[in-house]
Amino acid sequence: MSELRNPWQLLYRVYRHVQPVLEREFAAWYERAQAIPNPELRKQAQDSMNSKKFHCQGGCVYAAQVIPYVETIVPLIVAYQTISDYLDNLCDRSTSLDPKDFRQLHFSMQDALTPGAPLRDYYQYREDKDDGGFLAGLVQTCQRYAAQLPAYSKIQPQVLVFSCLYSDLQVHKHIAQHLREGELLAWWDEYKERYDYLQWQEFAAVTGSTIGIFALFCLATEDDVSEETINTVSEAYFPWLCGLHILLDYLIDLEEDRLGGDLNFVSYYDSEQVATERLQFFIKQAKASVKRLPNPAFHRMIVDGLVAFYLADRKVNRSQPHIYTIARQLLKQAKGLPSVLFYVNSLLVRR
Repeated sequence: MSELRNPWQLLYRVYRHVQPVLEREFAAWYERAQAIPNPELRKQAQDSMNSKKFHCQGGCVYAAQVIPYVETIVPLIVAYQTISDYLDNLCDRSTSLDPKDFRQLHFSMQDALTPGAPLRDYYQYREDKDDGGFLAGLVQTCQRYAAQLPAYSKIQPQVLVFSCLYSDLQVHKHIAQHLREGELLAWWDEYKERYDYLQWQEFAAVTGSTIGIFALFCLATEDDVSEETINTVSEAYFPWLCGLHILLDYLIDLEEDRLGGDLNFVSYYDSEQVATERLQFFIKQAKASVKRLPNPAFHRMIVDGLVAFYLADRKVNRSQPHIYTIARQLLKQAKGLPSVLFYVNSLLVRR
């Protein structure tokens, strides 16, 4: 991995080397989504790609560290994130509330990280089945590119841990509304001693991020990466960077979810002040933890970029005072030229 020292260098690499590959890969998968025979599956695939492309854009920033591997890392991240977003739509927008169905769908995310794993009938427990090979194609693409990473076997156990936790969250949070909180709390009981410095909803938020997996993909380009380095990166991302990522995502959706009656982890804080303090704590811990990582300047820019990217969203405005007040406090903490530059860039991307 080559070191990135400043935001100008990062943005240059993203737009010069990463973005063209991302656009090519995303367009190819969108074309395949348009050809899905089943109308419901086609709708959910297209809707997820229309509304969540920025997830792929954000994830592919990690490839800026490893330009010689951009033709491996970017297709891998785009395919994996597309699975994640597609399944989220299938679970969140469809009529199914069956945890068996959600679990079966999400086996695709672990199979995608296991080169050589046989495909399964991921649609086994739902009526809509014929996707024309869309999901299977995504899984096989991930398998093919993961196998090309020199040290993939070293990071594979950890990315599978992250992937399984992500899938657990998706199963628990998409079941019948009156059962969700109880399932999530029972799940938290398994982990609360290990993560006693987190609140239950924070742990759930941490598991909902894929960026820890993407950081590990990039580590796997180094044939001699050590177990210690893998552990250090994993512990920085889980919980701090992953938690910050998803809590910010829930923050900007706070009012929308309240009106729609949807689960929102930020809403579980006792007050606006507590929410602000906890998010500030995640920013502080994330910034402290990245100092120990390889290429620390890059990961520090990821922290600044996350804050800037989400708080540049059009939902953050004076018409939603609770979100706006918290956002202003958080932006003060992510100060300096990198944050200003990422904020301006994020305004262009998201608006």
